[in-house]
Amino acid sequence: MGSKLKFNHGLRIDVLVEKQRFDRLDAFLGNIAQKGFDVAGVPFRVIDRLLHGNADIDYRQLAPLARHTLGGQPRLFNAIVADLGNDTTRRLGEIVDDNDAHPMTRFEAVGWAVFARHRAAIPKPDDSGAPSAVADVFQFWDSATLPPEIAEGKRNWERAAKTQLWYDEPAACAYIQDGFGRDAATAFTALWHPALKSDVFRLYRLLKDGGLYCDADSNPEFQIAEFLQSAGSRVWASSTTNVPNCAAINGFMAAPPQAPFINALLEQVLRNTRDVNDRGIFWLSGPGAMTTHLYNHLGTYDVGLISGGALKSGLFKQFDAAYKHTPLNWRVFEHQNGLGNDAGLRQALASIAPT
Repeated sequence: MGSKLKFNHGLRIDVLVEKQRFDRLDAFLGNIAQKGFDVAGVPFRVIDRLLHGNADIDYRQLAPLARHTLGGQPRLFNAIVADLGNDTTRRLGEIVDDNDAHPMTRFEAVGWAVFARHRAAIPKPDDSGAPSAVADVFQFWDSATLPPEIAEGKRNWERAAKTQLWYDEPAACAYIQDGFGRDAATAFTALWHPALKSDVFRLYRLLKDGGLYCDADSNPEFQIAEFLQSAGSRVWASSTTNVPNCAAINGFMAAPPQAPFINALLEQVLRNTRDVNDRGIFWLSGPGAMTTHLYNHLGTYDVGLISGGALKSGLFKQFDAAYKHTPLNWRVFEHQNGLGNDAGLRQALASIAPT
């Protein structure tokens, strides 16, 4: 691991990306890498920035930057820029199907293929006058007692959204029982962690009434009101396009009522929770589950995935909160219980049929 890039390095990178001088950027990264600076993450951040800006470029021009990445990432990076440039998922699919590739590299290719197939820009208002099926914002926190930073985030969403609804665990349980029956509510109550309950509840709520779900540890950004007016009748989410491990995330999800994708994902998540098999929450109900399901039905659903940079700068940005350092955070909880990533990754890859 090299030294952290300096401020002037970042400025130089920004200028070269803005001017689309990728040959000079390649040379510059090589030069500062020889001086001991860590440049391995820069190529992926460049992709994210270009996706964020919706730049009209041929992403294949970025291929020389692959040499600055690590491990199996040069092959992954080359596949990403080739498929973005050719509007396909063929090269990424070859990595997914390659049993000799590292399992994590294969799943990274799954996530990038999902994004490449479903990538979309933040929607803009049109002149049709048709009302958006995504109108209200709803959030979940298991307890009625809110940490101060969560309460502040809640107030910020109340100010930003025309309608903001807040559910604690009893309210969520009552909602599920009313809309989906006593057995569904009983199964929800039996889930073993607040993050898992949140993952499951948002899908029930989106399926029945639609809307925009946002994690409680977040703030709205300046384009959120426009998004709520313009989201139409499509399902929306985002992907972590600034890192190799690009997954479709469920912390920001919008959908109209009765969306086929939400219904199918909910059914898959409920199956997962009945057959845990040493998998963590990421794989049962979180981004791992969502990304795997999208890949197994690639292109089937009308789902728009917004790049990570566009999401954070325009719509929704998560903040650090004290609870994330306690077992209320699913990562801390699972670490304390000795639950790792391998079983979920292995089962996710095993569920994917070769293309």
